Amino acid sequence: MFDLAVTLPAVVASAACAGAYSSSDFFRKSVPGAVSPALALFYAFGLEAPVLALWLALSGDTHIDAGYILPGAAVAVLGLAANVLYMIALRRSPISLMVPLLALVPVFTAIAGGLLLGEWPSAQQAFGIIAVALGLFLLYVPATGGFHPILVWRSFASQAGAKPMMGVVLLWSLSPPADKLCLAHSGVGLHGLIQLFILAGATGLWLLVQGGVSAFTLPKGAAKPLVGVAFTAGIGYGLQLAAYQMTLVALVELIKRVVGLVGALIFGRAYFQEPITGPKLTGMAVIALGLPLVLLG
Repeated sequence: MFDLAVTLPAVVASAACAGAYSSSDFFRKSVPGAVSPALALFYAFGLEAPVLALWLALSGDTHIDAGYILPGAAVAVLGLAANVLYMIALRRSPISLMVPLLALVPVFTAIAGGLLLGEWPSAQQAFGIIAVALGLFLLYVPATGGFHPILVWRSFASQAGAKPMMGVVLLWSLSPPADKLCLAHSGVGLHGLIQLFILAGATGLWLLVQGGVSAFTLPKGAAKPLVGVAFTAGIGYGLQLAAYQMTLVALVELIKRVVGLVGALIFGRAYFQEPITGPKLTGMAVIALGLPLVLLG
């Protein structure tokens, strides 16, 4: 029964994970534009390593077996592509308009289950999908007003970060099941550390090929937000993997998405002067109501 999977430690870990990831969004948005996505991610992944190494040392769980290789490689590929696109999306568009699009991750997962596995969404999930779609529609209502679908579509399409963010949605809809498979063959800390080494190595190699040693130079003002990204994302990733072992992926993802909505609204307004409009607030509220129906249906 689902009830047995809901424990206080699982909820606390999921909420802490969500708060850490929401903070990492703020720091990603704060990285100066002069820092390329590859350079930003190289340092972010590298600086995350000590956090995950400490997690590994404290847990002492170093087991791993050959079954890890395939899902581990899949997680690395998905993670690298999604992180690059995420950096691009947050730079190009307001955080309060990009992060809510992640509500489509469980929607895509549910629809893919129907198309690929014949596991079509239940009536409750279908209602939740409609609610999420309605919420996103309201979110992109133009500031000048006008609820006509064409005007809303133009508002969405005008966001330079929309296309890369949709790529993130697609990639991250595949990631949680792959992570769960990895944890069947490896401990939490070791899995996280392996992924960081792969991602830091891939971005570092790219930088070296593109510009040599000089490509690793950070411009002024980049170090602090990158440390912030690494610290918060490292904690978030570790807590996410731990939460996956305690409860259903759906519950973890639900808490992450809802907290992410609130965080994007607060950080966007407080630090990036992004407007808070009636349609935006209503849209986020409708999304938050629809997500439990999709994820827990």
